[in-house]
Amino acid sequence: MRQRTDRRFRNATGQRRQRHGNRGRPGRHAGDRRVAMSAPPRSFHDALRQEDFVLTAHLPLDSGTVGDDVRAAVATLRDAFDAVQISDNPNAHPHVSPIAAASLVLAGGMDPIVHLGCRDRNRIALQSDLMGAAAIGVTSLVLTRGEKLPASLKQKVKGVFDIGAQRLIATAQALAANPRLVPPPGFFIGSNVTALDPPEDWAADGVDGKADAGIKFVQTQPCLDSDVLRRYMAALVGRKLLERLSVIVQVPLIDSVEMLQELRRARRPLLISPGVLERLRQSPDIAGEGEAVCAEVLEQIATVPGVSGANLVYRGEHARALRIAARGRAAMHA
Repeated sequence: MRQRTDRRFRNATGQRRQRHGNRGRPGRHAGDRRVAMSAPPRSFHDALRQEDFVLTAHLPLDSGTVGDDVRAAVATLRDAFDAVQISDNPNAHPHVSPIAAASLVLAGGMDPIVHLGCRDRNRIALQSDLMGAAAIGVTSLVLTRGEKLPASLKQKVKGVFDIGAQRLIATAQALAANPRLVPPPGFFIGSNVTALDPPEDWAADGVDGKADAGIKFVQTQPCLDSDVLRRYMAALVGRKLLERLSVIVQVPLIDSVEMLQELRRARRPLLISPGVLERLRQSPDIAGEGEAVCAEVLEQIATVPGVSGANLVYRGEHARALRIAARGRAAMHA
């Protein structure tokens, strides 16, 4: 445990660790891009311990996604990203269950980070999903209260919210204490934070509380403002919070005006600089401009002391995600 704390502190102060040539994945040798399917993929937790900066991709899921779509996505993303994140019916749009998707991701040779929220399940269903995740080999979780239902659905659908995020986290930790239910190494639990431009007297109580609750990593809202992020991270470093948890920054790949508006209306709204917002609004090709902005911000975030990695949020073509990842990896090695 002490070894992990020291590594995170060195990263937080801006010193860089030596990268592993094969990124630590089983069955892979330097220069060999093949993955041995018989061996389990390297976990997200191990990637955080071994790498200066990790890259994950938010698996694009919608109501039309089927198993073959998930398999094809994993086959495409496997060599470019350290893990994939699996959402839990965002914006109340149902898709293939996170546990089912995670089983396909594991079978394809990648490590899934499964999101579970309290909106759509009572405590019994949540416990069942946690045990199901452990049974198939999931170790990384993002546990949250979940978003409120959109106004358009409130007359048709009822949110559950039987328990909140703190109780869900405690439930996962209690299950993980039983090695028969959750085999070692147990669950690596994360949650959400909202990055902001911290005032001088900002105490970071929310982040500190998550660390006290046993959270091992936190993930920001989508971010396209590296200057505010740099000040936010400096505040966390100054309070030595990064000795206790890792920070992942979500970076969105904007492809349309509709996506931009949707992210800005979210409960945790998009953090975007005025200059970037104007670039996107004025561009005749918002998808192309969005890709350029995403790559630039990812390169900048990779230099921010204390940031452990980024999660690329995108829709549609996986080729665009691969181009962003390639630029990000190149910037890390520069």
